[in-house]
Amino acid sequence: MGAYDFNFDVPPDETLAPDPDRVRGLEAILPNEPFALAPVVTDRVAWDPWRDTDFGRRALRAAREQAALPFPGYTDAFFLETQETGDVSKFWKVTLAVRQRQGMFLLAEAIYDTGEFLPLIASDFRQLAALRTWMHPYEDRQKRNFNGETVEADLGVAHYAENLALTGFILGPRLSADFRAALRAELNARLFTPLRQHIETGRDLIWWLGVKHNWLSVCLAAIAQAAAAILPDAADRAWWLAFTESQIAGFRQGFPDDGCCTEGIGYWSYGTLHYLMLSEVLRRGTGNALDLLADAKMRRVALFADRTEIEPGVYPSFADSGVGGQPIPWVGLWLANRAGTPPAGLEPAGLDVLAGLGLPAASEPLLWMFRTRDPQHPVRRIPYRPLRNWFDAATLLICRPGPRTGRRFAATLLGGNNGVNHNHNDLGTFTVVLDGLPLIVDPGPEPSSFRTFSERRYESQLLNSYGHPVPRVAGRLQEFGPDWRTRVLAKQFTDDTDRLVLDLRNAYDVPALQRLTREFLYDRRGAGSLTITDHVELGEPAAFESALITLGKFTADGLNLRIYDDHAALTAKVSCEGAALEIVTDTIDQPPHPTRLALRCRGEIRSATIRVVIRPA
Repeated sequence: MGAYDFNFDVPPDETLAPDPDRVRGLEAILPNEPFALAPVVTDRVAWDPWRDTDFGRRALRAAREQAALPFPGYTDAFFLETQETGDVSKFWKVTLAVRQRQGMFLLAEAIYDTGEFLPLIASDFRQLAALRTWMHPYEDRQKRNFNGETVEADLGVAHYAENLALTGFILGPRLSADFRAALRAELNARLFTPLRQHIETGRDLIWWLGVKHNWLSVCLAAIAQAAAAILPDAADRAWWLAFTESQIAGFRQGFPDDGCCTEGIGYWSYGTLHYLMLSEVLRRGTGNALDLLADAKMRRVALFADRTEIEPGVYPSFADSGVGGQPIPWVGLWLANRAGTPPAGLEPAGLDVLAGLGLPAASEPLLWMFRTRDPQHPVRRIPYRPLRNWFDAATLLICRPGPRTGRRFAATLLGGNNGVNHNHNDLGTFTVVLDGLPLIVDPGPEPSSFRTFSERRYESQLLNSYGHPVPRVAGRLQEFGPDWRTRVLAKQFTDDTDRLVLDLRNAYDVPALQRLTREFLYDRRGAGSLTITDHVELGEPAAFESALITLGKFTADGLNLRIYDDHAALTAKVSCEGAALEIVTDTIDQPPHPTRLALRCRGEIRSATIRVVIRPA
């Protein structure tokens, strides 16, 4: 969803349509009738046990709270207003509320089977059906969908279709024939017919079919669920499942072999949960013959949250995942809990997964309720948090204290390139966590607007390198694109120390820049420490500075800094060889308004080494 995402055509000798043999093969083994991850409402043996549970009662309470509210203000006029104002956050809030109602009414009605929410389900559907388009206003900037010139299916369309199809399947025996027919007609008109035409002709294919990030996984999983649940013709269901199976390969290719998600922990959750969902739809439909998690790399991806957890509940902030970002708990637990998984080597998770379910896609709670071994008693792998996790392909290092380290002092470092999904220009960014609190940070994304995913993205101080703890050279910030990258010059990991040296020269478009390295030295001895050393060499005199970013408070005594909040404090001892140094502070101009502490060489220099030694106070 960005400035450079354009619809595309495939060459005449290529196609995105699934292989006809694969379609026939799936048709032969798929159920004869539509199916879903959950049973129909008349299967009371499956649904009734949920009545007397905390989750069932919460679902009913939440649905009644929504029933007391009017339908959210999702109208054609609101679509046009959003295009005028560019207030994406308001649009997402409204459409999220619409999808929440869909999910809550479906769950409560299926669990209790009283008919209480059926009139609301029908009236909400009529409100949606009256809209000119379900596309996001940003995705339809030329109003081609709004004006009826074309019909495309973006992420929002896919989510609406998924929720409505599941409603039609699960509650089908309680819905009128006219309503079921209207629902199928709407989904054919909004999704299946136009999208299949684009796929089979290879013309004007919607842009997300050509990406490798979370949108591909989310849209494919939603479409697969909708097709499996609502399409009456077995050949049509097989066509769509074969299509989603073939195209999900692009999502897998978006991860390096080490399983790192360069989109950050939040988008890892969103993309991966839908990969898991698609995997279960295919596994359910094929009687376990097709399992997308048989892929070894994707099993590593599924464990990304485990491998990047710095301390309990603390995860790295990079790309568009911010400070305090959390994974969706059940996603990280999926491999240990999905139906058919042997229970060996597991322990109780100590977590009420069901308390966190009920998000906009109804399929999320349904997946956990009916496709896990014991949904009300989740388990986890016996925790193992090593001294470090190193993702070689992504150049991400997570450093944790050892058993004899005096304080809970941890740090991360990220290299790679500036062309990743949800990219920030942040090569060399690092964070420091003390006693579970991030004190030196990568501050995360800007509040979302039309600018966020436009060609003006890097005007944002939070998204360009100004808002990251990385150098500025000759007044220049880092450049955007995959060609601007780091290189690992040295790496030594021991029980006491982790040392990594990155070449940052190729992150900057500064012809005079001859050398720029960042040495990251994490020490587990004593209370723990981190030393960041930036060395620069220039062919002609120019300005140079490094930086620290914090959301906390700070004091400065010469070149000695104290960075703290109400619960923990760090000291940062700054020194410089080759130049006099000053500390210049600035407040980033967007929420959460972190402070940038520039470690600036006085005047122009040709060579300098700035060293920062960070320790618990």
